[in-house]
Amino acid sequence: MNRRSLIPFISVILLLILSLGLQAADRKDLNCYTVLVGKKASADGSVMVAHNEDDSGDIILNIRKIAPHNYGPEVAINLGHGGTYRTDGRTNGFIWIEASAQEFADSFINQHGVVITSDACGSRETEEDYADGGLGYMLRRIVAEKARTAREAVKLAGELIEKFGYRSSGRTYSIADRNEAWMLAVIRGRHWFAQRVPDDQVAVIPNFYTIRQIRLDDPDNFMGSQDIIEYAEKKGWYDRQKDGPFDFKKVFSRPSRRDPVFDGNSLRMWRGVVLLSGQNWKIEDDFPFSFKPAGKVTAERLMALLRDHYEGTEYDATNGYQNGSPNLTKFRTICTSSTINSFVAVLNSQKPEPISILLWLAPGKPDTTVYLPIYYGLEKMPEGLGTGAAVHDYELFYRQHFQPEELIAGRENLLHTSILRFERKVEGNYGPMMEVVRKELRPLEIEYLNTQKAFESKFSSLYRKNRAAAVQALNRRVSEAFGRLNKIYKKLEARY
Repeated sequence: MNRRSLIPFISVILLLILSLGLQAADRKDLNCYTVLVGKKASADGSVMVAHNEDDSGDIILNIRKIAPHNYGPEVAINLGHGGTYRTDGRTNGFIWIEASAQEFADSFINQHGVVITSDACGSRETEEDYADGGLGYMLRRIVAEKARTAREAVKLAGELIEKFGYRSSGRTYSIADRNEAWMLAVIRGRHWFAQRVPDDQVAVIPNFYTIRQIRLDDPDNFMGSQDIIEYAEKKGWYDRQKDGPFDFKKVFSRPSRRDPVFDGNSLRMWRGVVLLSGQNWKIEDDFPFSFKPAGKVTAERLMALLRDHYEGTEYDATNGYQNGSPNLTKFRTICTSSTINSFVAVLNSQKPEPISILLWLAPGKPDTTVYLPIYYGLEKMPEGLGTGAAVHDYELFYRQHFQPEELIAGRENLLHTSILRFERKVEGNYGPMMEVVRKELRPLEIEYLNTQKAFESKFSSLYRKNRAAAVQALNRRVSEAFGRLNKIYKKLEARY
């Protein structure tokens, strides 16, 4: 091949590299996927939060249960960029799903059953409006430490945003408790708006805003900045005469000219709405904030959705896993290469307190690992899920999170490390290795799902007679589940 004939070839390669680079850049902003389920939409009266956490880099997944603490009458909380939040010294206990060194990736479930997690949402706001460096990482931690209900959590988050200003482009926080679920949309700066998910409906959130029409006169179902419409008018993003009713999503979302199939969000939104509603939707449709599901929603149904790669549709880019891994294709899938953990939180006020907060946790990509149960009422987290202090310490937690040398030192003892090793083997030979996943791993998940109802019934009966014995039974169930999973991974590591 002469030099002249090489030019077109080199041009094609350069364009391909540029395209892949742009796709990677786009994917960085496409983090996470969440489904919120109202208590009348679920099979057993639970409020549910289903979430895939997606992030890039060398991340340590560190899962701990932190005990309640009292620093005294007042504590000054370092917000990390110059700001300090002064509040009373009491903190709730909480389960902390930590993604090391990430500013917007941690999820929390506190002792009152308040869950907070999030999805990045690009807003059109580019101007900064912060006090003392603004607010980012600590927002959700403070909410988990202080709030007793989801509604209280939303109000507290809003107060913090208005006081300090939010440093990210935009985000939707999913906040729920054993009674209700909320979506809280934040715009860079000091503006926010939240909407309650109706009890008989479900809501799907990819990485764009989904709140639509807002009602400032309905505080039972809406909360937010009172000047939200005036703010949009001032910025030139909304005209009452030309644009009709105010639409939060249309007004504040970062504009995109990409085809909906390739914008990274529309396909994921479409898939969730279709699977949960049982209705035919088009990808370019104007999706609702929430909708009634086709049949009562179960944890298993949400797990299947969080594992989804559009199998059986025209967007199944690997033809049933025959052409490599579905986790990194031209279509952004729900479960993807950057998914670092997945969970389904099941919050039910009708159950005894120790089992009323249930977390089905997959400590890795959900397609190649399994969901196992963690009840908040257990006394000690299973071995291998986390490392570090279980006693609250603001400065220590912040330092270890963003300078994770101590976490790195203990990572070899974490279950997540074994899961990552196996994930890489699956990705390298996806179709055949998924048969191994189905044969060796999935039966454990199925066993715990199938025995959940009987276990909870037996626990409830024992709890009425002997609370200490019931809690010990709870400890054994959770510890044995993750102990068995760890043994399976060691066996798989030796074999593959």
